[in-house]
Amino acid sequence: MSTIILNGSPKGNNGNSEIFINQFLKGMKIPCDVKYIVKENPKTLAEYVKDFDTIIFVLPLYIHSMPGVTMRFIECLEPAEPSENKSIGFIVQGGFPEASQYKYAERYFSSLSKELNRAYLGTVIKGGSANVSTMSSFMTKKLFKSLERLGEIYEQTHTFDKSIIEDLKNPREFTGFSLKIMKFITKTGLINQMWDKPLKQNGVFDKNLDKPFLGKN
Repeated sequence: MSTIILNGSPKGNNGNSEIFINQFLKGMKIPCDVKYIVKENPKTLAEYVKDFDTIIFVLPLYIHSMPGVTMRFIECLEPAEPSENKSIGFIVQGGFPEASQYKYAERYFSSLSKELNRAYLGTVIKGGSANVSTMSSFMTKKLFKSLERLGEIYEQTHTFDKSIIEDLKNPREFTGFSLKIMKFITKTGLINQMWDKPLKQNGVFDKNLDKPFLGKN
């Protein structure tokens, strides 16, 4: 069965989504097609993917929202014929560490699969991934092994392994001691350093509290 992987990151092959894709592909013996949504005409790409049995989206979420280029592409997709037995799956990564932060996107993807008449493979969620590209091999070892295993099982069964999906969702929510630690880090301001750095680099840190759309229709 033919599979196409769609990188939904606006950074193309320079973002964390590319890292996730490469680890997923490590588990597969037969290469599959990979396209970068940001580099393609959405209508042309939508027409191209119609012939594939399975579409796998790999994308980041930014403050609960998928990239605009991916949303625009999805709007161009047409439902498959029910008799074609086609499928679709999603691999999502983002900065928020708690998997509960991604539940609305997960519901949307499940609903989208029905609209497109494609069997839903599931949504793989991995939070706390904003710094994957700079993490040491020790810190990413477990994640990469899980993604590789996910790809291996997918090639063998044409499904997403449910136990891997559930394992990658940890932590679902911070509770107890872990919640206290997170609150402490938040109060110190250390948690903001990662977000403040690009603002400062682009000379807009002094505008980080601006509300440009407030009061506009």
